[in-house]
Amino acid sequence: MPSTVYKGDLSEVSFGHESGIVLTHGHHTGTLTWTHANSGDTSVITFAGASAGGDMWSATGILKYPKNMLVGCTMRISSPNANYDADDYNATGRLFTIVANSGATITVTPALAGASGSQTSVAGSDTIIIDALGCPAVDVSMGGYNARPDLTDESVLTDQFVGLAATVTLPETKVELLRNHIVGIGRDVVIQVPQKFTNEGGSIDMMLNSARWLYYALGNEATADKSGGTTTVVEAAGGDAKAIAMGDNYIEFGGAMSAAPAVGDYIQVVDSSARLIPTSRADPMAGNKWPASHTDFSHTESNEIRRVVAVDQNVATERRIYVDDPFCFDHGSQLKIIKFTFDDAALTGSPHFDTTAATFGNIQNRTSRLLFSGYHTPSFTLESSMRTRDVGSFNAHADSPTDGAGAPGSANDSKQLTRIWKGCKVKDWSLTADADAEAKLTVNFDALHCYTDTGRLEATGPGDRYTAHRMFENTGNGLAERKAAGIAPNTEKPFMFYNGTITAFGQPLAQVTNFNLTGNNNTVTHYTVRGNPLAEDRATGTHAGKSLEQIPFGGSRNAALMVEGKTEYDLKMTVIVDDPLLWHEFRTNREKDYSSPITLTLTKSGAGANREQIIVIVDDYILTQAPLPIPDDKGVVKSELEIKPMHVKVVAHDALLHC
Repeated sequence: MPSTVYKGDLSEVSFGHESGIVLTHGHHTGTLTWTHANSGDTSVITFAGASAGGDMWSATGILKYPKNMLVGCTMRISSPNANYDADDYNATGRLFTIVANSGATITVTPALAGASGSQTSVAGSDTIIIDALGCPAVDVSMGGYNARPDLTDESVLTDQFVGLAATVTLPETKVELLRNHIVGIGRDVVIQVPQKFTNEGGSIDMMLNSARWLYYALGNEATADKSGGTTTVVEAAGGDAKAIAMGDNYIEFGGAMSAAPAVGDYIQVVDSSARLIPTSRADPMAGNKWPASHTDFSHTESNEIRRVVAVDQNVATERRIYVDDPFCFDHGSQLKIIKFTFDDAALTGSPHFDTTAATFGNIQNRTSRLLFSGYHTPSFTLESSMRTRDVGSFNAHADSPTDGAGAPGSANDSKQLTRIWKGCKVKDWSLTADADAEAKLTVNFDALHCYTDTGRLEATGPGDRYTAHRMFENTGNGLAERKAAGIAPNTEKPFMFYNGTITAFGQPLAQVTNFNLTGNNNTVTHYTVRGNPLAEDRATGTHAGKSLEQIPFGGSRNAALMVEGKTEYDLKMTVIVDDPLLWHEFRTNREKDYSSPITLTLTKSGAGANREQIIVIVDDYILTQAPLPIPDDKGVVKSELEIKPMHVKVVAHDALLHC
């Protein structure tokens, strides 16, 4: 008999970037417009004019985004000297919370300042900006919206491999209760009212096979220039590419692109003026730069790689490339833009693992990246689905032979439950390596909202409104697709500590038995007053009374912000002592700057020169403890070093394009 209960082997976890959405009048085939209608303290914004030529829109003008996935997100309007100037964020500071989205409409609170129907968006000025936090990157391959769950096919870009996770602890939703006793009404509780939702306690414990989660732990990612080879130039330096501001999720061009990328391609922004970014606020700009120096540097080039999620080609004067993750740095105009496409081989700039005996492990078109802390850490979205049978989602999706096989209530019903945690940020993390084992990484995180697919509760055409990602069935189900999902074949092996080397205090340390580096972002969630005035949408029929709201109460009982605090790092190493160096370093108690870092270099086995590699760099550090105890067993003397660093950086060489 097939299982009738949820099991771990039929539970899937994937994740993806959060990028926000920018909708500008006149873009998305050049005809996008919108109007609004007020009702009490809400406004319904209705879009028109867009079509499939704008990537993010269906042929019938439907925004390709799951129903109510935007609930809880923050929206702003940019309207300098245009029709929506009373709601212009830069002039008025007005912020809106999205409480519903469906098809071509978005509902927000509070209501817009203008009266219903009195305003129409204006070309070149009016823009709606949905902030990145809690807004997963748009998946334009979704089949479009349908009122019936069994006829729709909704998704976001949570299509990335979570890693070699031994355990995944989901940030389960909890409800805080107000419970009060009242004088004169006995001993029992009289008042019991639910209060705020929390989505805390997420954790991923994994074997370290790539550096991608260290991007979410640290915050900034720069890449070495990948120009040349089989890459294609989208726009040459000195062309029509406009300046990019930190936090933007698109690149704008003043004219046609030389070779426009397609959705799913990756692009690299290369600053023609070689803009330099300090790798810490304390670092001077006089030292070495990365990538010219791989371990002792104070600043880096600002090149960045992103995945293309949509392209506007049909606007007369401005073209745009929308990307899956906001840019970490400012970029001036006159940029060079190059593109790559994941391929089965080393074509089109695609990284590729060499399995030839003489060069086994060599990564062709290898990407070199630098990760370091900045003013913020990026947010991400985590998707989890569980089911009782090994069948696909019951809706219009048809990539897998089992898709559409498990109708609700049928003999093959998988009873699929899909949940998506939005607005996740890493709170703290630890990297551990022991002499005889693999390197391990643990990241702990919280979330703002939990979206739950409620399509099976609907009375008409019940089914799975959201198409869950199955990593090896409908997502990474081919060679190029596996590369795009972050699990390129032969790269899934972990880094082993016995293949590592450590340098400290200006020399190699050969007798290290344990390495433990921890980081704390001191991330705090904040709740704000932003009540949802809409009536709750409830099911009828079989599931009468159950909520159809993917994020209940318009997200008003969830946290609104998740903000990083101060960064704190600690390093502990166990060393078999064979000379007086450690004690002399301790008693002199001098701070070591970026020119004399502690480095942990991990290189995967193989014969090629360009194998996968991670270099963990700890600089501006002070040795605070270096005990030299005499062991009771009369064996070797071990010292448990404790080190306080100011900065942590990571250099990685791998088959990823963007973490």
